[in-house]
Amino acid sequence: MPLTIFGGFFAVDHLLLNRYVIFVTTHLKNPVMKLKLKILSLVVLSSMLMYTACKKTSKAPAGPALTPTQVSSQVALNIYQSLFGGLAGVDLSGGIGSPGSLAFHNHQKVINDLSNPTCGLTVDTTLTLSLSAGDSTISIGGTVKFAFACTSNVVSSFTTNDNLTIAFTSPSLKLSYQVAENLSVVAINPSNPTTNIELNGSLNSDGSYQYLTGTKQSGSEVFDYTLASVIATGDGSADVLSGTATFNTSGSGPKGVWNYQGTMTFLGNHMASVVINGKTYTVNLLTGAVS
Repeated sequence: MPLTIFGGFFAVDHLLLNRYVIFVTTHLKNPVMKLKLKILSLVVLSSMLMYTACKKTSKAPAGPALTPTQVSSQVALNIYQSLFGGLAGVDLSGGIGSPGSLAFHNHQKVINDLSNPTCGLTVDTTLTLSLSAGDSTISIGGTVKFAFACTSNVVSSFTTNDNLTIAFTSPSLKLSYQVAENLSVVAINPSNPTTNIELNGSLNSDGSYQYLTGTKQSGSEVFDYTLASVIATGDGSADVLSGTATFNTSGSGPKGVWNYQGTMTFLGNHMASVVINGKTYTVNLLTGAVS
């Protein structure tokens, strides 16, 4: 599978993997495997964007210490992708209806469609998958769980608890990525399908990579977040209007080494303020630009 590096992030050939997943899910008869492969396409395509490494600096034996400005950008991009890129199993841009992208199918009959979950429904699935494309392989293992609650017979909240391990191996690169998501998602106005939502809980990611050719450098990264009273839009705009998150992050690689703790305050309009060592950095959640 072709793999390129740009701007400090890994990018996988999404088109190739998407075609593979579409072909397999079209022909699979097992409803559980269909769901698992849909989750796989979400998780893998997002997680491949999250690694901090830079091939341009691969000739250096070790990277320098990254500055708080650099880290504030990465912290903001990471949490945004975790919430809205499906990195930990579900893209929350759909608000209270976010789990609707996942469904059990048997031939043409829908067994369990999460776009219209019933009150008290719990979905708990274990994933063990491996896909090959050319000379590369991708595997995923772990669990994805949703539980729904209602107010006046209308779904008003759900919890998601995901623990996944993703591994990628090619002739030139080997990487492993663990993600965990433990969130409570509550509708501000359950009668409105596009209502804003409130998030509380934790997001965690821990990854490592190893180049298998050239200088054979390696690296690792850890991002841990705790969210408190985070208000996000539910209309598909994927914006975070208010709330806070504390974070711990550390890592090392050709681009540099770091170990920081801090807080993040969401400002709306896809912006957030990040405080590290008492200094505030304003970050664009879409681009990572710091001002």
